[in-house]
Amino acid sequence: MKINVVSIAKPEKDCYSQLCDRFSKMSGRYASLSSVDLFNPKVTRAQERGAGPAREIYAQLLEPWVGRGFVVALDPGGKMYESEGFAHLIADRNEVTFLIGGAYGHERGFLQRCDAVVSLSPLTMSHKVAKVLLFEQIYRALAILHNHPYHK
Repeated sequence: MKINVVSIAKPEKDCYSQLCDRFSKMSGRYASLSSVDLFNPKVTRAQERGAGPAREIYAQLLEPWVGRGFVVALDPGGKMYESEGFAHLIADRNEVTFLIGGAYGHERGFLQRCDAVVSLSPLTMSHKVAKVLLFEQIYRALAILHNHPYHK
């Protein structure tokens, strides 16, 4: 299984990326997990103009990833899963692509082009924390699907 995590974010090497790398390495026995951060000056300019322009540029940057396997957008209004349900969401798929929007989230039209829309929590959190949580839940889901005791 191939899993892509694509986010609108500046690439940084910090404690958050170290945690993501750790969970990615642990997931490696079950799946190939890659992380791609997308950010350019157009994002900065669009965010300065507001939510609408920002969401438009996020959609443009993420669009090439739509159709790359089973596409899951993260959004506060998405469906919430328990860990077992999340595991079943990605089970038996050759490729899964998770899309994390920027500070203003995703356009409604963009979300409709995705196969699933998932919320990690009703809590508001930074994108860095959300990404770590996603990587941990991906590892937990893979452990569940392969009967590894980590998830208990």
